[in-house]
Amino acid sequence: MKKVRGKKTLMVLIVAAVVLVLGILVVVNQLKPKTEVIPSVPVVAVETGDVEEKLDASGTVKSMQTKTFYSPVNAKIDQMDFEVGDVVAKGEQMIAFDVKDLEKDNQKAELNVLTGKYDYSDAINQANKANSKVSNAQANVANLQAAVNDWENYVNSLQNQIAQVTADAQADAINQAEREAAKQAQAIAGMEAKIAAKEQEVSTKHAACLRAERNWDIGSKGNKTDKELEKLAEKFTTAQIEYDEAKNNLDDMKAELQSMSSSSGSSYSSDITADTTGLQQELESASSQLAELKGELASEKAIAESDASTLTSEAKEKMNISTNLAELEVKSLEELIAEGKKGVQAEFKGVVSDTKVNNGATVSQGMELFTLQSTDDVCVQVNISKYDYDKLKEGLKAEITLADNKYEGTVTKIDRIAIPDEKGNSYIKANIHIDNPDDNIFIGVDAKVVIHSDEAKGVPVVPSEVVNIGNEGSFCYVIDNGVITKRQVETGVSSSSMVEITSGLKDGDQVITDIGVYQEGDQVKAMEASEITDVTADMAAADRE
Repeated sequence: MKKVRGKKTLMVLIVAAVVLVLGILVVVNQLKPKTEVIPSVPVVAVETGDVEEKLDASGTVKSMQTKTFYSPVNAKIDQMDFEVGDVVAKGEQMIAFDVKDLEKDNQKAELNVLTGKYDYSDAINQANKANSKVSNAQANVANLQAAVNDWENYVNSLQNQIAQVTADAQADAINQAEREAAKQAQAIAGMEAKIAAKEQEVSTKHAACLRAERNWDIGSKGNKTDKELEKLAEKFTTAQIEYDEAKNNLDDMKAELQSMSSSSGSSYSSDITADTTGLQQELESASSQLAELKGELASEKAIAESDASTLTSEAKEKMNISTNLAELEVKSLEELIAEGKKGVQAEFKGVVSDTKVNNGATVSQGMELFTLQSTDDVCVQVNISKYDYDKLKEGLKAEITLADNKYEGTVTKIDRIAIPDEKGNSYIKANIHIDNPDDNIFIGVDAKVVIHSDEAKGVPVVPSEVVNIGNEGSFCYVIDNGVITKRQVETGVSSSSMVEITSGLKDGDQVITDIGVYQEGDQVKAMEASEITDVTADMAAADRE
């Protein structure tokens, strides 16, 4: 019995000792300071690289050279073998004319020349018969000359009266116009002052609208609640409405100023018509009488001063002039025949965009025939958003895609006004010249354009998504001595994926790609590559589930 009790006592002591040791270990473990776990966040290092800024656009192929051809002659079209849409080469014969009628007209003109020569001979014969009239004509010249002098004085008097009446009317009109111009100038100056004030108001409201739009955009990408987003949206909508109203008011005021400027000075015309009806009628009658007397006097003088056996020098010169005019008409018809035989040729390679006549039609000189648009001098007209126009400059190079064909392009023209579309979005038109056109160019079709706006090489770059925009400008979250720090940055050239950092960051800085639930001032560490891989795998698995 003593041995059994001894063994039981030993067992009890052993169990007690074990319990005591375990208790001590638990106490020691509880008293031992715990190690704090620092969270990891994904980061990307600032690196040196190249970045290129591009503008993507689409537009329509247009010809830079268009010419409408007109008929050089009055003739019938003998040959015309093209239709709208046909491509023609430079120098290609487009239209041939039937010049038979022109040749007939030329023959008539030659006969007229011959007739003029016969008339001259006949006139000489008639002059010989006029010798008997010389004596009577010499007696009449003095009386006719006196009558002509009287009527000339009377006509001059009427002309002076008309001039004086017109001058008085002009003076009255000028005085009235000067008074109206002064009033108009004062009104224009007042409107210009209002426009200047309204332009300042539009600029202020435009800036407010852009800020509201950026705040809403930032809020939609952040952790804003629906109610907060709704307030931001309301602010943006209100700012947009106020800006649109102010801009519409400005446009109305400018239109009114334009109308006022257009009408300025229009009330006065230097071509003043005075009420000289009675004087004009009297002058017309007197001038007619004077002309008859002068004609009669000239006729009598010609008879009186003419050589009894020959024509006067004036009469001979007149007949010579008539003969020369007939000969010139013959030469003109010969030139028209040459133009008609030549027909109409294409002056450059292009496509026929319009025709006004058909084969066999009879056309008149100066009549429109057809229109040709060049396929060598072409461009793509594109629309650029008003937010990207500052990236667009004349001379920039571009890549143009037309169907399956690629072309090189150059920005040659930028409109200086933004035109709103049916949705109210404003765009600026620009022409991208196709530098290497070929036979695959089609006028009026759609084309895609990539404009190389700007580039930077060997500069600090980061992914675009790590750059945030706030009220104070652009910023990034970086790990600085193990703590999340907000760093203001300035950006330069940007592409769809990368952006240049001109200040605020340097090579090797650890930029946080996703701040998540953490905030500025929290202690974090950069997530290892293996951790990023595991997180990516977990996210992919979660998406599959």
